[in-house]
Formats: sequence, C-alpha cells, structure tokens
Amino acid sequence: MKVWRRPGLWVFAVLFGSYAYFWQARDWNSASRLMLTYALVDRGTVAIDGLEDQTGDRASFGGHFYTDKLPGYSLLAAVPYLLSKAVLRLPSHPLNVPGFAHWPADYWVTLGTSGLFTALSGVLLVGLARELGCGPRRAALVGLAYGLATPAYAYATMAHGHQTSSSALLAAFILLRRTGAKHQGIRIFIAGLLASYASVIELSIGPVAAVLGLYLIAQVLGKRRKPSNLGDFGVGALLPLLVLLGYNQLAYGSPWELGYFHHSAKIFADVHSEANPLGLHVPDAHRIMPLLFGRYRGLTYYAPIVVLVPFGLFTLARRGEWAAAIVSTASMAAVFAVNLSYPEWTGGWSTGPRLLVPLLPFAMIPVAGCLANGRTWIVCCAAALALAGGVLMLLFVGVGGHLAQFYSDPLSDAVWPIWRGRPVEGWVGEPFARNLGRILFPNATARLPASAKGLQFAPLALAQAGAIGLLVKVLRRPASDKTGAAEEVKPGC
Repeated sequence: MKVWRRPGLWVFAVLFGSYAYFWQARDWNSASRLMLTYALVDRGTVAIDGLEDQTGDRASFGGHFYTDKLPGYSLLAAVPYLLSKAVLRLPSHPLNVPGFAHWPADYWVTLGTSGLFTALSGVLLVGLARELGCGPRRAALVGLAYGLATPAYAYATMAHGHQTSSSALLAAFILLRRTGAKHQGIRIFIAGLLASYASVIELSIGPVAAVLGLYLIAQVLGKRRKPSNLGDFGVGALLPLLVLLGYNQLAYGSPWELGYFHHSAKIFADVHSEANPLGLHVPDAHRIMPLLFGRYRGLTYYAPIVVLVPFGLFTLARRGEWAAAIVSTASMAAVFAVNLSYPEWTGGWSTGPRLLVPLLPFAMIPVAGCLANGRTWIVCCAAALALAGGVLMLLFVGVGGHLAQFYSDPLSDAVWPIWRGRPVEGWVGEPFARNLGRILFPNATARLPASAKGLQFAPLALAQAGAIGLLVKVLRRPASDKTGAAEEVKPGC
C-alpha cells in the first residue's frame, strides 16, 4: 500500500493537527503534573517548592511540596519539555508567583504527551480495526470517531493522565493479541512495561493492567504462548514499579508512601488515605444510570458512538473473536466499577464522565467489530453518531473543556450560552479556549461580535472537513480489490 493510502497516517495527521489548535488553560489536575515536570527539568528535583501556588492538587511532606499525582505522566512530559526548551529557548517556569492560567511550555508539553498519545491511539485503533475486518475507510472512521467524537478529544488537549495511560494499555493489548508476530519475548516484555507504566500514570487504571495479565495467563494455559512469556511480562512490569518506588523514596523517604497520603487540601485528604489510596468504597448502583445516560455525565451522550458497543460485542463473539470481546468487556467493566466506587464520581471540573475516559479505547474495539460486518446501514449509523459526537465535543473543547460539576446540564447551562455570547453564572476564566486562530489572527478575532466569537474555530472545522473528505477519496479502493471491497461497492454511505 502506498504511503498516502495508509489510513493510520491520515488519522494521525487529522487528530494531531486538531489537538494542536488548542492551548487550554490549566486546572489544578493538569498543573499538578506540569509542576513536577518543570521541577525535574528546570531544577533537577522532585519537590515543587516555589511552584506550589500553581495548583491545589499537591502533597505536603517534611516541609516540602510535591505533586499529589503519581509521577508517570510528568516523567513522560519531561521529554517534550526538554525538546521545546532546546529548540524554542523557552525560559524556566518562574518561582514564587501567584497561580496563572497559561505558560508557553504548557502548550508544547501537553501536545507532546496527551495530544501525541491520543493521536497514536487513533492509529492503533485503525490497525486493530483492519485486523478485525474493516476496510481502510471504516478503519479510519474508528480512529477518527475515537479521537474527535468522544471526550478523548477534550483530554487530548489537557495535561491529565487519561490519554497516556489508556494509550499504553491499548498498545499492550495489541502486543499480546498478535501471537504470530516475530520476537515474541521482546513484544511481551514491552506489553508488561506498558501495562505497568499505565498504572504509574494513574493508579486507578491498575485493574485494567490486571485484566491484561490474566489475558496472557489464559494464552499460556491455552498453549498459544510459552510459559516463559509470563516471565517476560513480569520483568517488563517490574521496571515501572521500580521507578515509582524510587520516586516515592526520593519524595517521601519510603518506597511505600504516595502523594495521596499527604494531601494539602482537606477535600482530598478526606477521600484518600494510606489505608485506602484511591478512596474507593462499595460500588454505588445509583450512579450507573447517570454515568451511562443523560446530559450531566452520561457516557452515551458525550460519546454517542458507544451505543454500538453491545452490537459489536455480539458480532465479535459470533465471529469467534473471543479475546477481543472478553478483554474489551472486562477492561470497560473494571474502569466502570472504579468510577462507581469513587466518592468524587463526577470527576469534578470535566467534560463528560472524566473517570470513564480510559475505557474509551476498549469501547472502540467492539465498534470496529460492528463496522466490520459489511452492512452499509451500520456504517451510515456510525458516521452519523460520530458526526453528532464530533460537533458536541468541538463545542466543549472550544470553551476549554473544564466544566464545573455544579452545572446539571453543562451544554445548556454553560457551553451553548458561551457560544451564543451570553454571560454564564459561575464561569471562571476566558469564555473560549486559546487557539491558533486567535493567536494568528488576533485583530480579526477581537473584532468579532460576542455572538460570533465561535468563528475563531472555523479554520479548524474547515481543515478537518477538508482533510476527512480527502481521506475518503484517497482511501477509495477499486472493486477488484477484495480487501475491504464490500464497503466500497455497496451503495449508500
């Protein structure tokens, strides 16, 4: 296949370019991770002393301040920060100043971590969709729907841990799934490394890493892999654990201490403790419906494409793709169970059900199975759902993506009024996210009336539409090509 006909490259370009358009303001969650990155690179320390006023998500221990997050994201983010400092000559973050919303390095660090890994997840989903039987255009639809039509879009533009951790888990699953590939020992080692590192980014993702470990055990028991592969996986998983233990030793004087044990803010200290780091309780069944449906935190509202998941699981099972069906189901269930058990289940200031975002890549696996069955009307339905989700996500990302939990209907209470130029009670910060349109054309944006300020995102929308239209045309395959031919010769979408 020629390079320009590879759907993964098109999906990566559209997704990464879309995320690059936004420069979001910090919130406590993102600033906490960023401050550790800046402390590490600028001053070679894990303490965020002098940066603590930039976030309320911090730990206090031994007269010093630290991020209350696990260090995985911040360590990854050190790479794009080092590169941006070297290339762009960015100054070190100032110390001992009041908190502020924007700093130039924030943009490059976030794009080089959350944005990059979300775009890579889209590419991985394209490849997986192809393996499950999707033609090039349907596979591209899977990747684009994930990256532009679910809350993954919002968190790709923020320095949260969801996108990097879920990308690592998805990659680990794909490595484990491909039993016939070469160099299996190395692949399984990397899978263990990725699954474990995902937990060093977000501890709450640990149950999904355990699901992947059980998947490998099932492969060994089924004689699809050698018992020695368990050792390969274990050695890979050990390395990120050692990194975490080393960080804890440096910060808190013990490898078994975590930032969760030393929260400065009482609101978080009341939830997390040494006995219960994640603050989990007995799952609350009353949260099931609000997390699945409705305009407050409903998964199907903020990611309409996931309504195809049950049909996709049935399709995968009927075609004998039991591993894909079971692992995706177990992973989604694990993330959902953690959210049901967490006291702050709403995710605080967020777009949609923030704590369910790590399940989205695994939800797209049955969506790919659904699209692979060759029925044109299903593709039309999926495209319509993706379009609806994409429009909704652009509205949310455009206003910054941080919607306070006290808005019972975030769209009608805050997002839509802002797009119409109306004041919103309780809104903090600028009405719209900073973006390349405003930065490149400041005078034109400033002259827009309040009700038309949303036009600053028109260049992005036009570029997305043009790129996707070109993608559809370029990926058109002749009817004589049997791979994916069914999707091309049938009438309709």
